[in-house]
Amino acid sequence: MNELEHIIEQIVPLDRAKLQAGHAYCDSLAKPLGALGKLESAYARLFAIFDGRIDLAKKIVLVYVADNGIAEAGVSANPQETTYTVASNILAGKTGLCAISDHVGSDICLVDIGCKKDIFKESRDKVCAGSRNMLLEPALTRTQALEAVLVGYEKTKSLIGQGYRLFGTGEMGIGNTTTSAAVIAAALGLPAAEVTGYGAGLTQAMKAHKTAVIEQCLKQHAPYGDILDIAAKLGGLDMLGMAGTHLACARYRLPCVVDGLISLTGLLIASRLSPSVVDYVFASHASTEPGYQIVSRHLGLEPMLLLEMRLGEGSGCPLAFFLLENAVYTMEHMPTFEEGRLKKEDYIDIRDQ
Repeated sequence: MNELEHIIEQIVPLDRAKLQAGHAYCDSLAKPLGALGKLESAYARLFAIFDGRIDLAKKIVLVYVADNGIAEAGVSANPQETTYTVASNILAGKTGLCAISDHVGSDICLVDIGCKKDIFKESRDKVCAGSRNMLLEPALTRTQALEAVLVGYEKTKSLIGQGYRLFGTGEMGIGNTTTSAAVIAAALGLPAAEVTGYGAGLTQAMKAHKTAVIEQCLKQHAPYGDILDIAAKLGGLDMLGMAGTHLACARYRLPCVVDGLISLTGLLIASRLSPSVVDYVFASHASTEPGYQIVSRHLGLEPMLLLEMRLGEGSGCPLAFFLLENAVYTMEHMPTFEEGRLKKEDYIDIRDQ
């Protein structure tokens, strides 16, 4: 645990004075105070993260690919080989994430952290060939869970060294809404029925079966220790890798965007390791999954978009990249009250209404 503890020790909360300076700058622009809403809030946080010198030129979505043994329990409408097929399509540039990223101008980094079938000839990032069936045994060992976090951390650290300054977290793995719901339920002390959704598409009967499977797993592996114990028993390699990305972004003071349920579960894990990681995170779109709604409220995150998306892959991240870049461009190209020949005192602060 020494390496992880060393990383956590280096993570500091966002400087509140710099955050206020970012808001003050927005309030100096020729507009009603607060008129650009969440664009101003996003700019202020980016201002604080980058200490006033915001750089979002190089942006990337990390897609963690991992199979989940719980798929054997029939919790998904798709066969497990879909994980490898979609991951291969991402590499070929032929998925929804790829199209959105191309349009926005962001890159994609596919990480085979646990696909049953090797995606690359040399799988240097692979912890193991998928998790085990948590109905029968713990999904991972604690050692494997820790290794997955460190794989995500080191992968992100390497990309930071290549000049990337804006990150997004995505995934591909059949069965991972089940593992996410289980981790959320155990971490927040909630029943399976409260956090379980339809995933990529289930019938009512299939959802009921999925809920029952999660509830059985929760009872079987209790009691639980820390978040790594929970994630090892009930989680998946993808969410643990994403937790590592969040730790790296917070450690090097860079912004990271979350996508949907699995991505947010990775953030929940990271936040239990270091609460300050949430200061550096932006939520892209509001997932329809009940677990997402619960965790976003728990972490105090407000998604930027409501698009009824449930694709996964990290597809919400490049959309958020565009909004963040637009927020920066807008604030840095608007005139001040003085330049616009307007008087600040003539305006009411609409945030007080």
